[in-house]
Amino acid sequence: MADDYFTIALEPAGGSATSRVLLAGAFDIGTREELRTALRELVGGDPGPRITVDLRRVTFIDSEAINALIEGYLAAERAGVVFRLAGARGIVDRVLRVIGLDHLLDPPETGGDQAEG
Repeated sequence: MADDYFTIALEPAGGSATSRVLLAGAFDIGTREELRTALRELVGGDPGPRITVDLRRVTFIDSEAINALIEGYLAAERAGVVFRLAGARGIVDRVLRVIGLDHLLDPPETGGDQAEG
């Protein structure tokens, strides 16, 4: 079943902290509804002032899953909640930038060590 290749974990903040949505695996038409529902439920609850969708473990994303992210963003915006995408890598990062969602991407974490290159 679908659970074999993707996971959605919600970490609601409630109040003053950032809520996190941890995604892992491949996100496509088969995962669209679960992702959409999870984001709607989070926004409709008490997400705090910010929602961050962690994409660092996402290996694939298609237009249907991206549409679910956009719907989550729009719902958050209507609720006055900041919605950001973080940790996108490789093809996932590239796709998000090509379709114009780079304004939702948090800058990459540097880990505090600028010496790496």
